[in-house]
Amino acid sequence: MNMEYKTLNNGLKMPMVGLGVYNIPEKETQRVVEDALSVGYRSIDTAAMYENEKGVGDAVRACGVPREELFVTTKICEPCHTREETLRTVDRSMRQIGLDYVDLMLLHWPVGNPTVMWHTLEELYAQGMFKAIGVSNFYPNTFPMIVKDAKVMPVVNQCEAHVLYQQRKMREYLKPYGVAMEAWSPLAEGRSSIFKNETLVSIGEKYGKTSAQIALKFLVQNDIIIIPKTMHKERMVENISLFDFTLTDGDLAEIRRLDTGRNVTGWPSDALVYEPAVVG
Repeated sequence: MNMEYKTLNNGLKMPMVGLGVYNIPEKETQRVVEDALSVGYRSIDTAAMYENEKGVGDAVRACGVPREELFVTTKICEPCHTREETLRTVDRSMRQIGLDYVDLMLLHWPVGNPTVMWHTLEELYAQGMFKAIGVSNFYPNTFPMIVKDAKVMPVVNQCEAHVLYQQRKMREYLKPYGVAMEAWSPLAEGRSSIFKNETLVSIGEKYGKTSAQIALKFLVQNDIIIIPKTMHKERMVENISLFDFTLTDGDLAEIRRLDTGRNVTGWPSDALVYEPAVVG
């Protein structure tokens, strides 16, 4: 299976496509992750909040793929205010996942005292507990709390992004920092009839690809790392089969027109900080 990699700002290479395991029950997680690894995935994204870190760790140990070929991401979400609280929260995650290190540890949300939490992650990164550290769901009203006194710049900011909400402002905002954009819900959770979208279906027909593959390829071609979630092996194969075709400039322009500038999941977003006030 072909795969493209993004070289992060610390030199680490991260697969452009990984498997997200949000809302996958713990008892199913090991099977799902082993299925993904068996069809060519090398990146898995979990979080303490998902309550399935153990299943991810069990799959990594059982799968037979050398650990150094895998890229494991997890996230802490506890609102910590001190170094000690942050260390305890990280320790809980590391015990759950049961690995010597994780490749990428993220602050899941701007909760607690993000500055203190970030400095604690920097310390653990220096000790080798993580190969890289980053953030998730940080926007221009909170991102400066991380980078202002950072010794280590985040490698990614993971946010909702898909063809209906393309995050162009966020991508431009992150560029000067050298921070990569990573998309959660890259298929918009299947909302707004995205799989029946005429533009995506019609472009897909040109390449013998599904509307979902066109939606995912658009993000990858815009240098956005993606972590689509599925529990079905055939969908896993579909979601990773993105590297045997290239969208034309015309295709990309058509898909850009699908951007509504609004998120679909209801989680906090850049609408809170970028959009001009509506008058009248």
